Amino acid sequence: MNRRVFLRGIGGAAVAAPFLPSIYEKQAKAATTPAKRLVIFYTHNGCLTDKWWPKITGNNGNGALTADSVKGQTLEALTPYLAKCLVPRGFRSMNAYGSGQTIDPHDQACGSKLTCATIDANNKRYPTAASLDHVIAKQINPNAAKPLVLSVGASSTQIKEVISFSDPGVAYPSIVNPTTIYGQLTGLFGGTGTTAQGDWMVARGNSAIDLVKADLKRYQSLKMSVADQSALKDWMDLLRTTETGVVPTTPTSCSKMTAETAPLSATAANVMAGSPTGKITLGSVLGNTPNAEGDKNLATSFTLGGDMMLNLIALSMICDMNRMMLMVYPGYVTFNWDGIMHTKEHHGLSHRTGDFSVGGQCGVTGVLDMILQIDKWYAGKYAKLVGLLDSISEGGGKLLDNSAVMWLPELSDGATHNLNNLPIVIAGSGGGYLKTGQVVNVDTGTPDMGKSSSTCVNGGAIGNTGSTGGNLPINKLYVTLMNALGCTETGMPGGPKVTKFGQFDGMGSSGGITNPGEVTKITAAG
Repeated sequence: MNRRVFLRGIGGAAVAAPFLPSIYEKQAKAATTPAKRLVIFYTHNGCLTDKWWPKITGNNGNGALTADSVKGQTLEALTPYLAKCLVPRGFRSMNAYGSGQTIDPHDQACGSKLTCATIDANNKRYPTAASLDHVIAKQINPNAAKPLVLSVGASSTQIKEVISFSDPGVAYPSIVNPTTIYGQLTGLFGGTGTTAQGDWMVARGNSAIDLVKADLKRYQSLKMSVADQSALKDWMDLLRTTETGVVPTTPTSCSKMTAETAPLSATAANVMAGSPTGKITLGSVLGNTPNAEGDKNLATSFTLGGDMMLNLIALSMICDMNRMMLMVYPGYVTFNWDGIMHTKEHHGLSHRTGDFSVGGQCGVTGVLDMILQIDKWYAGKYAKLVGLLDSISEGGGKLLDNSAVMWLPELSDGATHNLNNLPIVIAGSGGGYLKTGQVVNVDTGTPDMGKSSSTCVNGGAIGNTGSTGGNLPINKLYVTLMNALGCTETGMPGGPKVTKFGQFDGMGSSGGITNPGEVTKITAAG
């Protein structure tokens, strides 16, 4: 039996359910270890690095992740999960701008971030290779399915907003509507024939779970282990919670539904939470004019819609619908929600000027506090995802234990646009492959924490906000993650371990891979 299980009910409804090994003894013997997964949580514009890094003194920057090490820092939100986290210090994205290519650093960072390849100035500045998520998905996803790439707000394929590329020069846009993913998990919404009847029933206030009640009852009555009973309950609770966020809780007149709003998001609140049909403000860089409606829609999409996306990542894992996932937050937005009331967009704040200019005097009063607010907001969302995955049972552990959930930034500090000593944290051990509970310096020497907060004092000059050290090619991190997931050099099961990824790993755009292999320092065996 395939690991993917569907419950089928009235109106053509089909709901993806978790595979329960104890029900299928033969399959249980063959599937003693759960699937491994990678989630990349991606944010733009860098951060205040000296506020981000855990405070580790001595021992060449290596040390235990403790509550004291993150107290007052950006990562403090991760305190309950530090024992399952790894902070590798010293990786650098080898993006080659200023050394072989002279292209806007944001374009280069996005295009090269997951490809470690040059970008084509004549093709929308897209990279000349497929990105890591697609390379991995071909090897580990069921039926070699494409990766699940999610975002909030408005979908974009402009180089400053897209990091996933299915092939050289081919952007892979994010899904921004939670209802799309929910529909894939339930087999509802947008179907035809009997499935369309299921759409109509859900739009009238019925639960997707209720539509498959008879099949679910039979499923629950099967003899299963305590662990599988727990897994089934976790799945039902999460599906109910997610459904409440994207499905009207009271019957809605179908006459009020339009093709624009879609049956699943019939109320104004749900439309905004899922994927607003109105204007979205993503900053003037994307050619949009800020407006009150767009700001309101974006705020709801970032908060309620974003939280739904995190739930849907967990549901996709439980149902084994996808094992390679990205959650990409847009970078050119004005934070005006959850108690944050900014008037300048994030990119401009990261420059300290409030606009696209680089260097000179700090142009925004209290800009460092504003950047720290944004950093901590993202840390809270990342911690929410980590906590969710750590709350759901799987096998003898949790979903998180069989996953690697990596917060990967576009840049280190946004004013310097530096790429060395990238602030990276990975939650989950990838099924025991990675070290956890530690800060590990992967480079020679001890990278400093950067100088993000040392300038802009009392409105002074911006100065150098970057850091020194931390130049180990990020290619080696990707190779390590691929091996953790079970990928091979040949792409065939049982093949040799991966040793190389990308086109180059130096400071220029040529030279190929000069430092192959994984980083044993961050593996459990290292």
